[in-house]
Amino acid sequence: MDFQATPSNMTTLLVVALAAVAVVFVLRKRYDSNLPLLFYFAAVVLTNMTDREIHPILLYSGLAFALMLRFEFMNKGFSKVISFFATTSLCLIIWVFLAEVFGDGTAPF
Repeated sequence: MDFQATPSNMTTLLVVALAAVAVVFVLRKRYDSNLPLLFYFAAVVLTNMTDREIHPILLYSGLAFALMLRFEFMNKGFSKVISFFATTSLCLIIWVFLAEVFGDGTAPF
């Protein structure tokens, strides 16, 4: 575990904190919140401006699930499935970012 307090590492940790708050909002079933969408905006900007990499399928599928939760009116069962996928993608993105910050700087996948 090698942590260096560079500006890109600190910015990544701030984006991870935003993702953690977004996970809490999704777990509390606040689907009308714009916080997950704000996180995905920050994550896309961060990955485009720095050398941090997230697999595009993970990033954009998570964005699609967050958009479906925010702007669709679904029944409870389908909404639970979509929220599970949205939460899973958020947690995987958190894991990738933390592995890049506290690891050797490479993405796990």
